[in-house]
Amino acid sequence: MNLAKKKIALQFITPNISQMSRPNLSFRPSPSASPSRPNFPPGALVPGQRPDRALNSAQFAAATAARSSGTAQGLTGRALEVYVAQAAMNAK
Repeated sequence: MNLAKKKIALQFITPNISQMSRPNLSFRPSPSASPSRPNFPPGALVPGQRPDRALNSAQFAAATAARSSGTAQGLTGRALEVYVAQAAMNAK
């Protein structure tokens, strides 16, 4: 294959980088977009929950009872954790 044919073949194989356009990578959330859940502190599942603070004895007893009750009802995963957190926060 001579040099002219190789040049033509390479033009079809390799893209011309200077003519390629880059996608717009700037992301700005729309103002109408709302979060799927309220703005709680990190790790909190319900209002008033403070994951950085230990439960008092009444809250701990309520959480233990709620976990037993929730598993008996068939709750699992996040639904069970929210159920337990709500019970603990309501025990105050």
